[in-house]
Amino acid sequence: MSWLERIQGHDGKAWRAALLSVAVLSILAQWPIRFDVTEDQRHSLSQATEDMLEELAAGEEEVLVRCYLEGDFPARYRRLADEIQSKLRTFARKSGGQIRWQFIDVAESGDEKTIGDTELALYEQGLRFTRIAHREAGVTAFQNIWPCAMVTVRGVDYPVQFLRSENMDPDEVMVQNAINQVEFNLGQAIRQGMRSRRPVVGILQGHGCWLPVETADFTNTLSETTDVVDVRLDGSVDALCEQVEGRPQRQPKYDALIVAGPDSTFSDRDKLLLDQYLMNEGRMLWLIDPLETDRDSLSNNTQTLATTREIGLFDWFFHHGIRLNRNMVLDAQCAPIMMNAGPMGDHRNMQMFSWYFAPVALSTPNAHPICANLDPIHFDFVSSLDLVNANDDRTSEVLVRSSPRSVVYNAPVRVAGAVVNLPPEHFEQNQTEGFPLAVLLEGHFDSFYALRLNPELRDDPDFAFQESTDDGSMIVLADADFIRNNTRPVEGGIAPLPLGFDRLSQRVIYDNKEWLLNAVSYLLDDDAQISLRSRSIAYRPLDEKRILGSETQWSLAALGAPIALVLLLGLTMPALRRRRWTRKA
Repeated sequence: MSWLERIQGHDGKAWRAALLSVAVLSILAQWPIRFDVTEDQRHSLSQATEDMLEELAAGEEEVLVRCYLEGDFPARYRRLADEIQSKLRTFARKSGGQIRWQFIDVAESGDEKTIGDTELALYEQGLRFTRIAHREAGVTAFQNIWPCAMVTVRGVDYPVQFLRSENMDPDEVMVQNAINQVEFNLGQAIRQGMRSRRPVVGILQGHGCWLPVETADFTNTLSETTDVVDVRLDGSVDALCEQVEGRPQRQPKYDALIVAGPDSTFSDRDKLLLDQYLMNEGRMLWLIDPLETDRDSLSNNTQTLATTREIGLFDWFFHHGIRLNRNMVLDAQCAPIMMNAGPMGDHRNMQMFSWYFAPVALSTPNAHPICANLDPIHFDFVSSLDLVNANDDRTSEVLVRSSPRSVVYNAPVRVAGAVVNLPPEHFEQNQTEGFPLAVLLEGHFDSFYALRLNPELRDDPDFAFQESTDDGSMIVLADADFIRNNTRPVEGGIAPLPLGFDRLSQRVIYDNKEWLLNAVSYLLDDDAQISLRSRSIAYRPLDEKRILGSETQWSLAALGAPIALVLLLGLTMPALRRRRWTRKA
């Protein structure tokens, strides 16, 4: 019997089904289809990235990505490289081929001088390597890997650092966090290249505001996506806003203004300049301490008195809808402190205590995008805020609250180490939903000086006084230390420590910097930055306790089960086939 007769016979249906399946699979292969069934959608692109790639596909701009994470290195870095490659492949497909990419092995030549010259060139371009240690033939060897890339858009290079680690061997969590941030890092670089201009963010200097080194960790990260400029008022009319030919009102010189830690009184002239910056649709981020705490006295005498800090802005904020309360929030949900618990023979008895003056706030499921999916944020000697003077044309929202187990002490507040002796029951009385620590106001604002300014200046066309705005925005935190990074002495001066760095654990455990970056992105209307930065992908490590002592069994199960399944199918299918056709014969 010929093969054609067999097809037309009793097994013709099977052959036709097989041929149809092959045809369908061949057609579907032309359009790659992926189904992301993970809970956190870790294999799907965010809407912001989708929009960016569609815009890129509609234009003529080409993007070249050169990644240097190539070579022979441990599996955890191979996973990072595979994720970068997967994301680039998706980017290239969704951008209509406008994104091209290549992986480069820095050590491919094998020549020490060539490798050294290449690494020096990459370093000068702003890329950084991670030095790892591994065992080779019983000897510890060291290797430089480059978990970074260079993105070229419109002829301009933008460095991308996927893994920022000074550790000799970054742990699994750090590598997994780098994998989670691949889309954000690549998208951020491409988005920078596609922008017509970089936003300009002003940092107010003077009036006792934090020195540049005290906010360096935050501003250095912020400068990767914006131009950060130091600003001084000094009563200058053009300090914050400038005249533009053909426009009756002044134009803000900065897309956002940050005022962090002022401790001296603002003159009426400087308050007017700040007021008019807001009236000209300026965006402002304030970090203020309503109370002044003498930290030197606290460290030397173990106690001090926190009193009102007169900066001349309490009435200005009240007019615009915020009351800065002259109090201090103590919270049972707080950071720890190491203190001497009393004599223990000839040694100091150092123990951990709850430092109620340092509240720690946690992200909630329905949090504002600024606060969403962040690790705990840390406050220090923080006061509470109240929203007042409600306006139908202005939205007011509390961004961060203390925990329900918190209390407030009105000024003057005695700040002493003895606070650690407060019993937990102290925070169970008169529980509330928590006290506001950070608030957001946006929409309509009326000028504080609408009825206070003399007619001569009010009608001066050069000054161009504005009575109100319908598009103002302001974020206020009642804690100036929220943005301040600690420092360490180095040869020739001092160097900043990472913001959120905890001296007890010797690592960054607080997400203050991410919160501030989200806040600035929100003020700049950069929804893409916020949605990507606040995206949460859970890290699910293996259960070490279950694995311990049973590594061999798990390895055999992982390797042997697939092989056993293939062998079982290989033996079962022929047997079933013989049984079927033998019975029919």
